[in-house]
Amino acid sequence: MLQKYQLTFSLVFCFLLIHPLTGFAVEEFKASEYGKGEQIWFEAEAFDERDPEEAYKLGKGEKAVDPADGAFGDIVTNAGGEGWILYRFDISRAGGKSGEWRFIGRLINPSNHSDWLWVLGDDGDDIPKAKPAFARPADIIFEENVPAWTWMRTGDFGQDAGTINKLQDGENVMIIWWRQSSLQVQYDVFCWSSDLEYEPTDEDYEKAEAKTLPVEPDGLLTTTWGRLKQ
Repeated sequence: MLQKYQLTFSLVFCFLLIHPLTGFAVEEFKASEYGKGEQIWFEAEAFDERDPEEAYKLGKGEKAVDPADGAFGDIVTNAGGEGWILYRFDISRAGGKSGEWRFIGRLINPSNHSDWLWVLGDDGDDIPKAKPAFARPADIIFEENVPAWTWMRTGDFGQDAGTINKLQDGENVMIIWWRQSSLQVQYDVFCWSSDLEYEPTDEDYEKAEAKTLPVEPDGLLTTTWGRLKQ
């Protein structure tokens, strides 16, 4: 019996060497085909990584600020100035392909405290280890006075600015870098749309199709172990 379990463990270990586990943050998202294109939606709290000082924090989950009434779940806010927050998302899961997409955020921002947006491929071929050299207006997002929940489509007072970017087939990486945002800013839901003229609504988000990643990494070991035992 002991030899059987030793053999099983060895087989599982070999399998894991061949198929390394990968962790994902944006595991739950929504997809839609509104207007003349595709959209992928994910909530701001579903981030992959953030700076070591954790400047960007969860509103309720980390007690940074109470989410405003009407938020979809928790929110993300800036509680520490300089910092960044990173998201990975796969546009192929929404049927999307490479090309120009618009970045849209559902947010509250009463004092136009904007941030910078960096996108892998469009702004550089490697994820930066230090803050890139951003330029106004090209890289600004959400420089608008927004006192109540709004789906914000523009970057610098009505200009597209940093909101239109070229995305790659499959997985993409975006990083929000601090510029001015503070506890006044609440990020709720993010949307990328291949229809650059599309204007989201709360109802659109609610009706969008809920999706998950095709493989759940946390369940892979359990599944493999069960199969090998048989």
